[in-house]
Amino acid sequence: MSVTVSDLMELPSLRRASILGGHNGLMRTVSSVSVLESTDPNYLVDGLFPQGEFYGSEIVITGFLGIPNDVEQQCTNIRKLAAGGEVGLILFYVGIYMPEVDQRLIDLANDLDFVLISMPEGEKALRYGEVICDIMGCIYRDQTRNDSIVTDILDRISNLPPYLQSVNTALKMLSDRISASLGLCSNSGEILNLVTWPRSLEPRIKSILMQMEVQHGTTEMLDCSFLPDAKSYRIPIQIGNGTNYTLVLIKEGTSLTEAELKQVEDTIRICISIWGRGHHEVAIHELVRAIIQDEPLKMRRLADIFHVDVAAIHEMWIVQGDKTQISGEKVTEIKNLLAGQVETLVVDLYEETLLIFMNTPSSLRAAQRLSENVLSLMQQADSKATLTRCPGLQNTTDVRAAYLLHQQFLPDVRKIYPIRSTFSSGEITFARTCRGVIEAGERELASCLDKVVQLQAGKEDLFVQDTLGAFLLDANGSVTKAASLLFLHINTVKYRISKITDFLGFRPDTMPEGYPIYLAVAVNRLIQ
Repeated sequence: MSVTVSDLMELPSLRRASILGGHNGLMRTVSSVSVLESTDPNYLVDGLFPQGEFYGSEIVITGFLGIPNDVEQQCTNIRKLAAGGEVGLILFYVGIYMPEVDQRLIDLANDLDFVLISMPEGEKALRYGEVICDIMGCIYRDQTRNDSIVTDILDRISNLPPYLQSVNTALKMLSDRISASLGLCSNSGEILNLVTWPRSLEPRIKSILMQMEVQHGTTEMLDCSFLPDAKSYRIPIQIGNGTNYTLVLIKEGTSLTEAELKQVEDTIRICISIWGRGHHEVAIHELVRAIIQDEPLKMRRLADIFHVDVAAIHEMWIVQGDKTQISGEKVTEIKNLLAGQVETLVVDLYEETLLIFMNTPSSLRAAQRLSENVLSLMQQADSKATLTRCPGLQNTTDVRAAYLLHQQFLPDVRKIYPIRSTFSSGEITFARTCRGVIEAGERELASCLDKVVQLQAGKEDLFVQDTLGAFLLDANGSVTKAASLLFLHINTVKYRISKITDFLGFRPDTMPEGYPIYLAVAVNRLIQ
């Protein structure tokens, strides 16, 4: 987890400090600490941080030494700091230089959720350096053991004012986080954003990038002879809407690991998706990707940004086309169809598969009605499209397991239930069991099929496999429907089921006794 203001309060140098206001901001992430003794509030942004360089997530130390008695100026400073995305203020030397903390400062801190902290009052022996060392040490230790760069950047940038939420801001945060220069380029090689580490290198790095041939491909290390002891990487950034970018990363000193490079790629891709143009549809794609890839921290951060109650999602529907690719227009139609029918809804394409996440419908009948409507809409474009309902999902691990199981065994499910278009997660799991019997070897397979083989060997020709297949797998135990599917008179089917029941000693659709028969008929369909 990233360091929060609350975490800082446990440090030795801050253990005796008091939280005066802004308690709602205690869980905000802290990226750094700075000292500021400005007397002119306008200079905070206009002078020290020009052209949007001020992007916050810092905690600021001050004693208001230049304005110890000017409460209005103190309040204006706090407003400026909060507007720039800073998370809080640590006041030093209260009762020495600054007589007291006025109630107006506390009220303002509460209104802005800006944490206002006071060091012990009346103590001259306090030192800025002790707090700075403690905070930076805490942040450094967290970064060395925290591999969630993506979540850290998303958390920090989403807490900034809207006008500071941009790809460029994200690049600056990421540059500081990994101590590297980052250049985001278009496919034509145009530099779209450039942030260097340290910032003084910008003219030189820009000149190098302009001369470099930037090609979109796989992540690779580039020649970096222009800087001593440096590594350079070219990282492709593929966005869900088909737009591609290339990130050139230059880092001096220690190299980045493969896992860190992957997190850099994820961070930039997500930030472009969220805060780039036309971001909404692509950004939802990132939320779906986080759910399927079992990344709960990233999922929660994205869900917060898009105001999606992921805790209410316990159901996933997987809509799979057969021949035609699912279009964006069809996704929009399905989204509009379900809107208002369920309280929580996320719909998007993932690897050419349509995924629908929702809270569990109010009843089984409601779920069946909605799934039939969705499938009907899909089958207008693809008559072979299928829908699989996966209820009872508790977390991203469950979702990922259900999705991977579906992708692996959907072909088998279609063979076991050839006339159906809607399936359940239980039937997907059952298909895995059937496949396991087949792959276990001849002895296991023969044991599974034994009862059916004995039935077929009887004196009377009951067309056992066809009859049981239609009755158990296709008609769900309905004699009338089985007769219709077999193009037989209902009495003929009744007679066959009666004879099979006499041989078995129980009706084939009685559970759990009939499960081995159900399994054998399904396995036989697969091997046929």
